[in-house]
Amino acid sequence: MNASARREAIVSGPVGKTLAQTTWPMLFALTAIMGLGLVDSYFISFLGTNELAAIGFATPITLIVTNIALGMGMAISSLNSKLIGANKHSQAARLITDGFFLTTVVASLVSIVLFAFMQTIFTLLGAEPETIPLISEYMNTWTLGVVLLMLTQVCSSTFRSLGDTKTSAQISIVLTITNLIFDPLLIFGLGPFPELGVQGAALATVIAVVVACALGLYHLTWKENLILLTLPALETLKHNFKALLDIAVPAVLANAIVPLSAAIMTSLVSYHGTDAVAGFGVGSRIEAVSILLVYALSATLPMFIGQNLGAGNKQRALHALRVSFKFVLISQLIIYAALALSANQLSALFSEQGSVREVIKLFLYILPISYGVSGIVILINVSLNVLGKPKVALYINVLRMCLFYIPFALIGSYLADLKGIFLGLSAGNLCAFLMAKQLLNRILVKQNIVAN
Repeated sequence: MNASARREAIVSGPVGKTLAQTTWPMLFALTAIMGLGLVDSYFISFLGTNELAAIGFATPITLIVTNIALGMGMAISSLNSKLIGANKHSQAARLITDGFFLTTVVASLVSIVLFAFMQTIFTLLGAEPETIPLISEYMNTWTLGVVLLMLTQVCSSTFRSLGDTKTSAQISIVLTITNLIFDPLLIFGLGPFPELGVQGAALATVIAVVVACALGLYHLTWKENLILLTLPALETLKHNFKALLDIAVPAVLANAIVPLSAAIMTSLVSYHGTDAVAGFGVGSRIEAVSILLVYALSATLPMFIGQNLGAGNKQRALHALRVSFKFVLISQLIIYAALALSANQLSALFSEQGSVREVIKLFLYILPISYGVSGIVILINVSLNVLGKPKVALYINVLRMCLFYIPFALIGSYLADLKGIFLGLSAGNLCAFLMAKQLLNRILVKQNIVAN
């Protein structure tokens, strides 16, 4: 499907069908992305505990870099989708080109900081002296690919803003498959390849991002004609940089709240023993899979809203929001029922220890029932970016953690131990939904996006 046909489907085709068609490819892409980290961990586990620990220490840094890239991608996607919807191709090309330039600058600064303060960073993270050489061996190579890694993420986001989720998914899948191919070759030195250990895992990732980024840039430059080889006027560059950073900075901060909340919750659960932490960790991994549909939809809904707002179709944008909310509520209730009914089998699959299995079952009986409203909060946050209100999305995430998530979990822990924590988290999800929905409604009214 060419660009004009994609735009026509998005601004005038059946809302539910079009959202479904653009969302399904992202489900496969997200599955591939989830597999990327597992691939590295699986092969490195054969090298030994110290090597696996080295990758563990590197994970927070790689997540920060990914988070920055996602923020930049969200900024470009939010602004570009409106331009595409308004048929302003030349302005879209200028914005995308400037966005890629800004991403390159930001990624280069991140790389310099990592190279300059590598040992200090990992010492502060608590790495033992004997582990730091292995961490440095991995990170010194991995950091070489930071610029291309961030550009690859931005490429993927840009294609989503065009409504081309198939190419976006292809980039993620190519990245994972390439990494999967080169990991064993470079880690263990198979065939003509040298045995590089943890450095080989990093080099495999760098090769993968080179291939994936080249694929993305090829499509954007020669097939979509959206990467310009001309310099912009200084005023245009400053305007685009400011517009992008106004969305990217709050988006990065909002995304950072999620792992911070997870870390705090793990700390709180740890007061109830090691078995509780183990069960909570398993539950969290099951949660990540169970809300995969929500994340796939969150990757496409902003594009749909943006293009329709750009085309002046406010009613279609509102309808897309309502359809998406209804879908998430119904699908997550079905998933909750499946998890609750299979709690015994799932807990037995992940642990043979009775106390850990009981924690997993308790988690699955209580928390997933709130994933529907929690999923809507995720959709509201990404939609606020394209509605030009990224700071409100940040406020929602901060208030969700500070007003609801942590206080309710603390109260629950005091009143009913571990069960109380899970009940508190569920109640926190519900209250966060009520707050986010109220804020969204006010913004929609102010922007005259209301039902006729």
